[in-house]
Amino acid sequence: MASRFERNMTDSDFSDPAVRDALMETLKGVDPDRYRAALMAGAPARDRLLTLYAFHYELAKVPEMVSEPVIGAIRYQWWRDAVAEIYEGKPVRKHEVATPLRTVLIDCDVPRYWVDALIDGRERDLDPRPFANISEAKEYCTATSGKLMQIAVQVAAPDSDLSETQSAGIAQAGLTWGLTGLARAYRFYQSRMLSELTFSEIKDAAGAAYDAAGRALGKVDTQVMPAVAYAALAPKYLARMGGSFDPAKDSVSYGPLAKQMRLMRAGMTGRI
Repeated sequence: MASRFERNMTDSDFSDPAVRDALMETLKGVDPDRYRAALMAGAPARDRLLTLYAFHYELAKVPEMVSEPVIGAIRYQWWRDAVAEIYEGKPVRKHEVATPLRTVLIDCDVPRYWVDALIDGRERDLDPRPFANISEAKEYCTATSGKLMQIAVQVAAPDSDLSETQSAGIAQAGLTWGLTGLARAYRFYQSRMLSELTFSEIKDAAGAAYDAAGRALGKVDTQVMPAVAYAALAPKYLARMGGSFDPAKDSVSYGPLAKQMRLMRAGMTGRI
């Protein structure tokens, strides 16, 4: 069944409050942690981040929408073509996400190869082969969650002057989130993409990436924080997957209020 977002946004303009409300409602359900972090930003940056995350959702949901990988590949190519139109100055196809995405990418000077790399990374979801080792899993997370966070920082704070060390920290924070996501989803993918990996391998790699991210990022600028703050939730997710937690059967419980408190702490301290 189509979501309210998908039903209401077809042939609609993003500037329509009803369309924007539908977008926010959907993201609240499908990507709640990035959504909450985005709300920490002021209105212009917040809307840009939500548009970016709506674009990412369009990419991430493709494998769930198609019955054959070839159909999914066609859909990803559709998005490559839409991105090409944006960067080549051609008329952008009328689409609830592609249309507002043009303003976000061009106004914030997002490099095209970052966006192409994100599409390529998400297309790996169509590949039935499992990751051969933890290194392959980390490459996947870097190409998906890592690249998305890199773009989000540019979108949230296009004039930010990040050091080389902080840029590396953003990559590690994105990797942390991707690996934490794989750990949280282990019960769904243990017989498929994660069949060659143990839960402990993934969880340990996520914890190491978080530690590296914190050291490299240091104190994060207020404008940048809404794009990275959700990485602060990773250690609590990981902690909840310890003890008697059974990764083959259990799901992680992390309440909205506890998450909000953690995000507020990140915002006040400037650290994930």
